Amino acid sequence: MRNRRRKQFIDRPVQGALIRRIVLHWLMFFTMAFFVFPLWKLLSSGDLSRPFTELMLTSLAETVPVLAILIAMIPIFVWDTVTLSNRFAGPVYRFHKAILGLTAGEDVPPIKLRKGDFWKNVAEDFNVMMERFKSQQAQQAEQAEQADEPEPVQCG
Repeated sequence: MRNRRRKQFIDRPVQGALIRRIVLHWLMFFTMAFFVFPLWKLLSSGDLSRPFTELMLTSLAETVPVLAILIAMIPIFVWDTVTLSNRFAGPVYRFHKAILGLTAGEDVPPIKLRKGDFWKNVAEDFNVMMERFKSQQAQQAEQAEQADEPEPVQCG
């Protein structure tokens, strides 16, 4: 059974920034393509005898399929960005929840990341740190308990 994510947006501020950035880059690319493709077609044709606006409109009409493909591709790129960002946003979310649990005094299980997640080595190091922390807490609790016990009275 695969351990799949149920949520697509794990860290909305981070993933939202990535989506906004990729959409902005794509819009910049689209805008440049909108102006450059027709101009390139116009200049490469060598037919400058017709009015410039007519040549630009004809060239633009010929590049519409490319522009349509660019528009159709943006949802795919956004989806791929969200999927990729889950591979680092998910582990950070788990680290954050574990830290909150530890500071609240809860018993936190070791962090296990999904196949394909980034920062597995950080999770291993985090788990070692968490075990040391738990061990130190147990030692401190034991020392506090021993300090609270009264000294045995020796008769003799």
